[in-house]
Amino acid sequence: MTVDHEVLAGLRGRDLLGLADLSAAEIGALLRLAHHYKRTGERNNLLDRREIGMLFNVSSTRTRVSFQVAARHLGAHAEHYRAEDLRLAVAETLEDTGKVLSRYLDALILRHYDMTRYGEGHAALTMLAERSPVPVINALDDHEHPCQVLADLMTVQELHGPDPTAPRVVFTWAYSSRAKTPGVPHSWLLAAGALGMNLTVAHPPEFPLDAEYVKRSAALAQDSGGRIEYVDDMREAVRDADVVYVQSWKCLSREGADEAARREAHRDWRVSTEVMDLAAPHAVYMDCLPSNRGEEVDAEVKDGPRSIIFDQAENRLHAQKAILAALLAPAGSALSGDPDGGLLR
Repeated sequence: MTVDHEVLAGLRGRDLLGLADLSAAEIGALLRLAHHYKRTGERNNLLDRREIGMLFNVSSTRTRVSFQVAARHLGAHAEHYRAEDLRLAVAETLEDTGKVLSRYLDALILRHYDMTRYGEGHAALTMLAERSPVPVINALDDHEHPCQVLADLMTVQELHGPDPTAPRVVFTWAYSSRAKTPGVPHSWLLAAGALGMNLTVAHPPEFPLDAEYVKRSAALAQDSGGRIEYVDDMREAVRDADVVYVQSWKCLSREGADEAARREAHRDWRVSTEVMDLAAPHAVYMDCLPSNRGEEVDAEVKDGPRSIIFDQAENRLHAQKAILAALLAPAGSALSGDPDGGLLR
């Protein structure tokens, strides 16, 4: 895969708040750069002396560590700040904090949400990006998780090749005792719509996704030739699938009914060996972690030969490197050692 430096040049200095910020060509270019970094193991000083701040109000393992290591691989320094260690803990606003940090840093990576107030996290990130002179990257809010889904797409490509229309992907809700953000499925909807993918989303009637994302992804799919459908039966959805992707998300349609609705759905919405056996013989199991054995998925599936969750987790590093390189590389510098590539203009 040749790295498309010309397309990537257009990302320099931009924010990444959601996958709708990217065209299909830009998604493809980022994925090719991520594959290049993984294939070659390349480390460079592309982002030498760049300072990156990571402000998370929710804990993180994969996103935090992969961004810190990705920055180091590119010669930058990424430091993590806990909200409780800043003056945010005593009511300084996120807007004021962001304005101050942007005077010190070359980019801000934010994870910001509170699932008791759906939508406020994304609104806060959008506000901060509008007021920040440096790029803002969404490391998960209550609407989207673009960085995770870029790594997911990379993982699917490793199995099915670069044609996004090749695999049939099933994204299914599953029971979790913890209320989770719908950021991953929303970003999957936008990716599938933009890239023309064949995506089936399965969820109980009580757990529809945000109507705005359903509408936006349908419009994208109409233009791209993609197919996105919704069913309320996990087993029906999984039949003959190439990829089975599991994620729980909070009930958005009935405020206050989330815990009761999740308990009611517990029995029928878990990926077991029986469920995976309905998929194609070569089908793989994916989830973005963390997931609980016996809740979203049985241990036999999560730890079994069809599970590629740790390949998926590893690819967070390579996708993050591609994101940082494209958004933060100085003008006139090569994004990689790809001999067929040009310079970032």
